[in-house]
Amino acid sequence: MIEARRSIPNGGNIVIRDVRIARHFIEFDLSVLEQGVLDRIVIKALSTIADFDRYEMITEEHLSKKEALDRSRELFNNERYWRCHEVLENIWKQSEGEEKRLLNGIILVAAAFVHFQKGENQTCLSILRRAHGKFESCTGEYYRIKIDLLKESVRKIIDTGTIISPTL
Repeated sequence: MIEARRSIPNGGNIVIRDVRIARHFIEFDLSVLEQGVLDRIVIKALSTIADFDRYEMITEEHLSKKEALDRSRELFNNERYWRCHEVLENIWKQSEGEEKRLLNGIILVAAAFVHFQKGENQTCLSILRRAHGKFESCTGEYYRIKIDLLKESVRKIIDTGTIISPTL
């Protein structure tokens, strides 16, 4: 991975902002000024690490609440925590009361696992503690998200210090 990073030239055209490691992929946040730079240099360099799967140009998605929650579940369960966080944030901004608090808790769980993927385990645990407090009084199911199972998983991680990715 270090060798691949070294083969990407430094400069204003390419900025690597973040790297996250999941079980089945490595995720990079990049800024590139030209599409050709991405295709010609970055993908070639990253392909030296492993098979290159895909890249996404990140834009704000305009989804219904149900679509956004389904999409966020899919992203979370595929360990794409950063994107999950982004999708959920749009719903959170429009919600109120207990729903807003619950969504904030789920967003914090996703954010915690972003830090886990970056090797920042203590930060992950700290954020999970905050998240658990947000949905402590919630029960049941919210748009196919089993809140009780999520709370139980988060509580177990907090109690044991062993970080294992839950599912939504």
